[in-house]
Amino acid sequence: MTTTAQALRRVLSIAAFLFALALFTFAPAGAARATVGDMGFFGGVSEGRKLPKTTELLLAQNARTRNRKARAPLAYKELIFLGGAPREFTGVLDVTANGGVTDTEDFGTYTETYRVSPGAASDRTATVSRVIVFNVNWRRENRQIIKDYAVRSWAEAITDGGASYVLDPAQSSFGISVIEDHTPGVVYYRGDVSSHAVYSGGTTSDSSGSFYGYSCAFSNTETHRLNVAVSGDGWQMLCQVRPSVSVSKTLQYAGNEPEAMSFAGNYKEVVQNSSGLRYDILANPWMYPDQKTSGEASIASQNTFEQLVAPDLSFLEGHPAADDIARLFAMEALTGDPKRFEPSQAITRGQYVTALVRAIKLPVEAPAAKSPRGKAAPPAAVFPDVTPERPEYPYIMAAYRAGLANGRDNGRFYTDSPLERQEAVAVMVRALGLTAVAPDPAPATPFTDGGLIGGWARREVEAARSLGLIGPDADGRFRPREIFSKADAAALINRMAEYMRSGLATDYAEHIVDYPG
Repeated sequence: MTTTAQALRRVLSIAAFLFALALFTFAPAGAARATVGDMGFFGGVSEGRKLPKTTELLLAQNARTRNRKARAPLAYKELIFLGGAPREFTGVLDVTANGGVTDTEDFGTYTETYRVSPGAASDRTATVSRVIVFNVNWRRENRQIIKDYAVRSWAEAITDGGASYVLDPAQSSFGISVIEDHTPGVVYYRGDVSSHAVYSGGTTSDSSGSFYGYSCAFSNTETHRLNVAVSGDGWQMLCQVRPSVSVSKTLQYAGNEPEAMSFAGNYKEVVQNSSGLRYDILANPWMYPDQKTSGEASIASQNTFEQLVAPDLSFLEGHPAADDIARLFAMEALTGDPKRFEPSQAITRGQYVTALVRAIKLPVEAPAAKSPRGKAAPPAAVFPDVTPERPEYPYIMAAYRAGLANGRDNGRFYTDSPLERQEAVAVMVRALGLTAVAPDPAPATPFTDGGLIGGWARREVEAARSLGLIGPDADGRFRPREIFSKADAAALINRMAEYMRSGLATDYAEHIVDYPG
């Protein structure tokens, strides 16, 4: 079995390259985030969109490559129940919008169009041709955005076996309402959907339910739970449909086979899509009393890869945090000359915020453009001890804009001051936007030294503990005032990144799909 020490021997020594990346900035985190409704609101599921690669984000920052491309149609599946038995439809979903939420306004409106059409599948026992246009009205309240969808036009024709169903738009209705919460590292959202569809021949389909989702730099997930009632001539069918799509980036280490190479291996980021739906029939129609009452459908997707940089970290062989440090260097959350990285050294407030901002890919502003006379506008000074010439400046400012970085009583940031454990955990939880996981006011923590935790950090510490991101030491302590080392910081940030890669997806997909309610 490959050990951590062996893995670290297989890393490229390119310190100069990493040092050149010290001022590397990411595109806005929103560029990596899926939008609400990427699998429609009809009980079907799409393949989901791939998360952009780091190189793609860099190219997106280049003005010469900012020509926006149309979003490609997505592979799509939907179960058709209009004939009283579930039939699987395979096709494509195309979502387009003529606008969206802006950064400069507090309310607005735009339209969003959903087109579902048959694909190249040979099985045409069920087909769907649907074009539905929504007016989307939105408003912003602080970091939250409310969206209300109202039908502008709706045309639909479905075949199910030998029967055809054409929608009567005058008698049909569709409504959706969504709330999004834009936290520093993650966008969370939930919504409710309700539709009443009347088809030729008198068949009706009523659907209602909720959906939940989130998106971040490492993953995104959207899951629906819809209750559907279909009525035909003298019969009725009740069922529940739970479609879900998840996209995630996982880190995998690959060693090189040739021995005569300048590096022995490196991490790669693997983008994986997982899409499927499950259904449960709660009441069969009288003509199909013995049909199976549950089933599922899925969409296959091919993984994509991106190679990550490979610093020489062999000097960390045997260190408990070696793997955490190697991962953060590969992700470029840690930069500079790895030889100068001293794991046991205390990490400063500025260094920690810089690594955290880079890890969650918060938007970092590029240097101000120069005026025609060749002078750049002076950047804003929020903290008197965080001056623009400092390498931490753009990252601290990004954290400040996101609500992560705050000064102390005298307004200074104390960039070079050592970081306490409770500070590190509090900032991490705020980056995830999960402070509300713990009650307010926070209860006494189970740590034996819980009384030493500052009141300003107690709720975040309890949230981190309940999420499994931190735990007590062998003596049951949290040690809130202990100075955090660089190794401690690497371990905590890597734990946060892994939670963003998979922990959130488990909560938003498996906990809803596997347990109908």
